[in-house]
Amino acid sequence: MFKSIFNKLLVTYLIIIISVISILSFTLSLAYRVHIFNKKEDSLNSVAKKVQDVADQYRNDELSKKELEAYLNSMGYTTDSSIYILKLNKETLENTKSLEEENEFMDGYLIDDLKEILEDNVIFRKKHYSKALDTFVVFLGVPLKSDLGIEGSILIFSPVNEITSNITRMNLIIWGISLIAMILSGFFIYINSLRISKPIKEIDSAAKKIASGEETKDLKVVSQDEIGQLALTFNYMKDKLAETESMRREFIASVSHDLKTPLMSINGFIEGIIDGVIEPEEYKESFKIIKSETSRLMKLTNDILQLSKIQSGVLQLSKSYLPVRELLESIVNNAATITNDKDISIELNCDNDLKVYADRDRLQQILVNLISNSIKYSHDRVNINIIAVNKENNVEFRVIDKGVGIEKDKLKLIFEKFYRVEKSRYSKTGGTGLGLSIVKNLIELHGGSIYVKSEVDKGTEMVFTIPK
Repeated sequence: MFKSIFNKLLVTYLIIIISVISILSFTLSLAYRVHIFNKKEDSLNSVAKKVQDVADQYRNDELSKKELEAYLNSMGYTTDSSIYILKLNKETLENTKSLEEENEFMDGYLIDDLKEILEDNVIFRKKHYSKALDTFVVFLGVPLKSDLGIEGSILIFSPVNEITSNITRMNLIIWGISLIAMILSGFFIYINSLRISKPIKEIDSAAKKIASGEETKDLKVVSQDEIGQLALTFNYMKDKLAETESMRREFIASVSHDLKTPLMSINGFIEGIIDGVIEPEEYKESFKIIKSETSRLMKLTNDILQLSKIQSGVLQLSKSYLPVRELLESIVNNAATITNDKDISIELNCDNDLKVYADRDRLQQILVNLISNSIKYSHDRVNINIIAVNKENNVEFRVIDKGVGIEKDKLKLIFEKFYRVEKSRYSKTGGTGLGLSIVKNLIELHGGSIYVKSEVDKGTEMVFTIPK
């Protein structure tokens, strides 16, 4: 039952709402009951004060006994109560049998109440059954006072039926409204639980489709809350997976081609030698070609293995303080052999005393890769600038060329593994799309960062930092 988030939300919300409404309803019912009885007590106290005044007038011979009885009957009628004035003292209470015979309303429990009243206490009972009156009553007993002290008690009995009836009616109203509120709340909770759980179910369904290899559309983002953010993240993840899968396929196709071409070349020359098609005097040239193709295969496999080592955390750096200018001059001298065909000159700008804390082989690999790319994609008879400067706690390297440039929409992808910008225009340059991904990972392994600025047909600037 509670396996789905919809059921969990629905049941949880219903329990909370029903509990809150029930507690509020019970509190209101109890408060109304207390209010009604307090109001009744105040009313009976008011009546008792008037009876006290009338009793004082009777004591002062301002009223006759008949007028007193008439007044009490009239007041009892208007207040729906029975009013008694009882003159007694502590000695009278000792003869309870005589007291009960003289007063038909007298019940056994009243003897104890009368003792309390004669002690100058007010007794109020919210609901008590009177055998004499044969009904449940509200009872108020107050001392009857005179100038000489307490000379008796005023007893007022009022049927509780009307009060109970009012309380019952109010309870029905309160609980009726509560029931309606629960039903309406249940409806809105159902809709809200459905609204919250539906996008999650859609994400679950879409995730299962992706896992099974099916294509799925972008999820609709219907809210700006965490679930809406989850849908956005899911769409982003789906797009990234699609990009990665596309690059993976292109990579496999590219690697398959790059493996197949040298293997076919090697196989062709070996078969030619075995079959005697290639003359002995041509063996040396054939072996040079076989060695060149073998080197291509080794470079490809090394790139794949190295990227795997970096990303799995196996590759460890061996850092030391390196003179930057010396390293750059060595790389530039070695790069001169590739620039001859294009008549490209490399200009170096770096202080002699600049040093960086890095792994020499890995930093050299980073720079060689970037410089090689610049040469590869530059036009003929241009300059490539290599700059290294202090920048806060880092050494900043810049490799600036006047080459073909990169489109803006592709700049964010060039560091992705398997990605190659030159899918058609620059396919002749070769490559597997792993070089810049390796560069980025090596720089980040050093604790640095890299970014690129480029314009089509104007050139590219690669900027990276290594902590000093």
